[in-house]
Amino acid sequence: MKDKIVLITGANSGIGLMTGLRLAELGAEIVLVCRDPVRGAEAQRRIATAATGKPPTLLLADVSSQSSIRTLAAEVHGRFPQLDVLINNAGGIFARRELTVDGIERTFATNYLAPFLLTHLVLDLLRASPAGRVVNIASALHGASRNDLDNLQGEKHFNFMQAYKLSKFSVIVFTYELARRLASTQITVNCVEPGPTKTRFGDNMTGLPSLFPSVMKRLPLFRPPEIGARTPIYVASSPDIEGSSGKYYLKCKPAHSKPITRDIDMAARLWAMSERLTGLRDGTQTVLPKSAPALGARFKQAS
Repeated sequence: MKDKIVLITGANSGIGLMTGLRLAELGAEIVLVCRDPVRGAEAQRRIATAATGKPPTLLLADVSSQSSIRTLAAEVHGRFPQLDVLINNAGGIFARRELTVDGIERTFATNYLAPFLLTHLVLDLLRASPAGRVVNIASALHGASRNDLDNLQGEKHFNFMQAYKLSKFSVIVFTYELARRLASTQITVNCVEPGPTKTRFGDNMTGLPSLFPSVMKRLPLFRPPEIGARTPIYVASSPDIEGSSGKYYLKCKPAHSKPITRDIDMAARLWAMSERLTGLRDGTQTVLPKSAPALGARFKQAS
């Protein structure tokens, strides 16, 4: 990882911080994206101590806000000529249905739309790398049904756990679809299941729902973040999986996500909804190389 530039969202604690520390030890230049300036500065200090290459850079952003993401992307473009690895790690779970400044349900906005938008906005920097990698943090909790796309933001009914599952389902579907669209490029796109990990995840919750993360994290099944970070580190850095794309990794090996995540019709519908919610133009102009068929043509061929 010597001299490679790695951007990690949600890097101030937990899996994001541990991933940054290890990749810095391997020689990578880490770009930390954090919301809290105090915790971000402490994470930057720790990573700087571990770094064997260039010192880390701290950038502040609230990934639940699309304007903040766009400002972040502009700053990254102004500072770096390329990105070798983008790790979409930031995430959250919320006890009640809350809307962001963009009027979008917070779980969906933070866990899914943020990676969708940020990846699009820095894709040119990943193209500038000899072998850019996108690593999305997924979860074994990614259940969904066809009808769930009509309630992605909890408009009809809201349950904090179902909102989380849908957001992670969306992350996996996005990973597979983006990998298909970038198949003729040097960029790989994969997602990772870190496994049950003791982090600050869920510490923001109040009331009865707060019992869920607090009780779960007491179970022996939940491991320290150093262990949870092993698979993200592997997928971000290992030469053994160079060129591997569109996969779901668990314990540093390809695994199987739920079959519905491979539904290309749902992928098409979710992609169109995501473009609309983020204000992006037709994704075929943003993502696909000129020689690749349009999205509709790809689905028609597949069917």
